[in-house]
Amino acid sequence: MRNNICLSHIISQSTPAYGNRDRVFIRDNSSILKGETANSSCWIFSNNHIGTHIDSPRHFSATGKKTHEFNFNDFFYDKVQLVDISCDSGILISIGDIKKVESVIPRDCEFLLIRTGYEKFRYIDKYWNDSPGLAAELADYFREFYPDIRCVGFDFISLTSWNFRPEGRISHKAFLCPENNANAILVIEDMALQHINNHIKSAVVAPVFVEDGNGGAVTVFADIEN
Repeated sequence: MRNNICLSHIISQSTPAYGNRDRVFIRDNSSILKGETANSSCWIFSNNHIGTHIDSPRHFSATGKKTHEFNFNDFFYDKVQLVDISCDSGILISIGDIKKVESVIPRDCEFLLIRTGYEKFRYIDKYWNDSPGLAAELADYFREFYPDIRCVGFDFISLTSWNFRPEGRISHKAFLCPENNANAILVIEDMALQHINNHIKSAVVAPVFVEDGNGGAVTVFADIEN
């Protein structure tokens, strides 16, 4: 029997945004309570990179692959690993931090989840203005030592730390748009990892396919061992 858990936050009008610049607006178009036939809503995203969402190569490259151009199999993962790298400030997570936990990462890992505990700050300013990030050096490190990694997800607002924005741009390109025909590593930001355990059997990432697919909202499901 499956024991599934959702690793995406529910989208709401209080969803935090990188730089505190964007919002989600939700309003009724029609309402049964107002005597109309059906309930329907208008959802407005002032930026598609808000909430639990995926970054695709098109996000940082004019010619990069769009989300809907990936093979459907690229969103199914049978080798998923969660690691805990606790932090309470907007540091850059580096190779040294990964080396401290790499004994639990199998060499054939496909989807690496990094839990920092930052989820507890999600509804205060610290979540966006003092957020961790991933150092650019990690992209090639993962490709060398964990060549099957196709996606990295984490419980903070962006791959780019607000404290290290120039490094964050480099890091996005290193993960998503590598040189020398290396494989892109997809990035899922602002995940809900607080209640997951280390016994993950598989995961499915369900993105919204949009014509200009540089990224967008995803629902991530994981199958957890009992």
